[in-house]
Amino acid sequence: METITLGLFVAALVGCIATGVPTACALVVGLVLFCVYAWRAGNSARAVAAMCWHGVRPICRILGMLVLVGVLTGLWRAAGVIPAIVYYAVPLITPPLFLLMVFLLTCLVSVATGTSFGSAATMGTICVSLAAAMGVPIVAAGGAALSGAFFGDRWSPLSTSALLVADVTGTDFYGNLRRMVRTALVPFAATCAAYLVAGAVLPAAAGSLDTVGPLGSAFGLSPVVLLPPVLVFALAIFRVDILAVIAAGIISSVPLCLALQDMTMLDVARTALLGFTSAAPGLEALSGGGIASMLSAVGIVCITSAYAGVFEETRLLHGIDGMVAAFAGRVTPFAATLGISVATSMVSCNQTLAIMLTHQLSRDIVPNAEQHALDLEDSVVLVAGLVPWSIAGGVPLASMGAPVESMALAVFLYAVPLWRLACSYVRSARRRAV
Repeated sequence: METITLGLFVAALVGCIATGVPTACALVVGLVLFCVYAWRAGNSARAVAAMCWHGVRPICRILGMLVLVGVLTGLWRAAGVIPAIVYYAVPLITPPLFLLMVFLLTCLVSVATGTSFGSAATMGTICVSLAAAMGVPIVAAGGAALSGAFFGDRWSPLSTSALLVADVTGTDFYGNLRRMVRTALVPFAATCAAYLVAGAVLPAAAGSLDTVGPLGSAFGLSPVVLLPPVLVFALAIFRVDILAVIAAGIISSVPLCLALQDMTMLDVARTALLGFTSAAPGLEALSGGGIASMLSAVGIVCITSAYAGVFEETRLLHGIDGMVAAFAGRVTPFAATLGISVATSMVSCNQTLAIMLTHQLSRDIVPNAEQHALDLEDSVVLVAGLVPWSIAGGVPLASMGAPVESMALAVFLYAVPLWRLACSYVRSARRRAV
C-alpha cells in the first residue's frame, strides 16, 4: 500500500511536469492520496484531519512571515528601494569583472530581499540584458546570477527558506545564520575566483548602461530610499525578533512611498495586497511582491506541512526510513543528507517540499538539531535550484531570460555542498585514525 501511494504521487508530479500543469496541483493530489492512505490504515476522518493540523500548526508563524515578506517586497519595489540598489550597483560593472560583478550584485539584492525569484527578476534580468549587449555568453551570466540569487535565498535575515528550516528543526534562526557563514566562506571565495577567471577568458565589450537609465526617471532615487534595508540589517545584527524586523522594513518604506514616489495610502494598501506594477516601459521586471505573490508559497507550505503530519503519524515512509538508515551507515551524515536532498529535489519539483521531505527522512541521522539545520541549508536549499524541471531554479532562469543550461555554471550551488561533503569525509577519516 505504501509503495502504491508513493508511486501514484510521483506519477502525479511527473504528469504535471510533462503537461505543464502547475506542480501545486500534484501536491493537492498527493495530500488526497496520503489522507486516503491514513484513512485506509484504520484512522477515522477526524483523526486524519488532526494529523494534517498537527503538521500545519507548528508552522503558523512561518505563514505569517511569508505574508509579511510579500508585503515588504511589494512596498520596497514601490518605494524605490530595490530600483535604487539596481540603479547604483549596475554602473559598477566593467567588462573584465563582468561575471564576478553579476554574482556579487545579485548576492547583494538577494540578501536584501531574501528571495531568489525577486533577485533574478530584478538584478538578474538587467545583468543578463547587459551580457547580451556586451557579448558575454548569456548562459554564463545566467549561472552567475542564479548563484547570487541563491546566496541570499540561503543566507538573509529575510530568507523564507532559512525561516522554514529554522521552524521545522526547532532551531534559533539567527544562530543558523551565524553557522552558515562559517560553511560558506571557502565556497564563496572559490565562486568569486571562478567567475573572475571566467570573466578574463570570456569575450566582453564595453556595453551601454542605458538599461538602468529609465529607473532614474521612473522613481525618486534619493539615497534615503536605502534606509529600510539598512534598518533591517541593523535590527538583525541585534537579533531582534524576525517578525519585528520585517515589520520595521515595511513601516519604514511607507513614508518613502508617500513622500518620494507620490503614492497615496490607497496605492500603498493596494501594493501591499496585490504587489507593485511598473507602468514604465522596459521596467516590467520590477513588478511583483505583495500578499498575492505569496499565496502560492503559503499554500505549498501548508500542504507539505500537512504531509509531515501524516508521515509522522503513519508508517508511510517506514520503508524509505530503513533505506536511509542503511545508507547513512555507509557514508557520513552529511553525505546521507545530501543524497536524500538530491532525490527529494528531483521528485518534489520545488524547494519547500524538498526541504520538508529531506527533514523528515534525515532528521534521525544527526541527533543535534543545529547541525541538522546546517546540513539542510548546505544541501537541499541549494540542490533544489539545480534540478532543471524544478521551479526552484527554472523560474528564476526563465524570468532572467537565461537558458536552463545556466544551472551548470551556477558555481555557488555546487561549491557549498561539495565543500561540506569534503569536510565531512576529512573529519570522518580523522576520527577513524584516532
